[in-house]
Amino acid sequence: MRTRDRRGFTLIELMIVVAILGILAAIAIPAFTKYIRRAKTTEAVMNLRKLFDGAVAYYERDFSDRFGRGIPPQFPGVGLNYGPVPGVNPCCGQAADKCDPTAPGHQDAFDFEVWQALSFAVDDPHYYWYHFRAAGTGVGSGFTASSHGNLNCNQAWSTFERVGGVSPEGDVMGGAGIFSVRPLE
Repeated sequence: MRTRDRRGFTLIELMIVVAILGILAAIAIPAFTKYIRRAKTTEAVMNLRKLFDGAVAYYERDFSDRFGRGIPPQFPGVGLNYGPVPGVNPCCGQAADKCDPTAPGHQDAFDFEVWQALSFAVDDPHYYWYHFRAAGTGVGSGFTASSHGNLNCNQAWSTFERVGGVSPEGDVMGGAGIFSVRPLE
């Protein structure tokens, strides 16, 4: 009796391999997408840190009027609301849905006095737009720095905020972390 030489896979074996690959893809693709979105949120967190550090440095500087009298310490732009910069939802539709800082209307987005005082600008393509609000002078003054983004261009905004203020002892304090709403949108 002769045995046949097997040269290939049976249809059942191929179907099992395809089913296994389908299951792996069904698990891996959503996890990969979530990972990519989470990586994009790093931009907002790092820029909020820059805004916080810039606000603290500005507050701790000594300022005086033209006659040499001291001005009470304050955060830049007291009483004003700076933002949204470069604008609400400006990134969608641009390459990779990132804001191009060299695009018309975006080149001078961070030229306002408060952004200069904070030593803050975004020169690379970015996903988020930024706000900065400050209130009060001296003890009890505070600020809120926030970033907003629309990572998948579906009109569901991600929001990240970091707050800071001055303690009764005159020390600048900040929140222990960053507040976020829908961070992966």
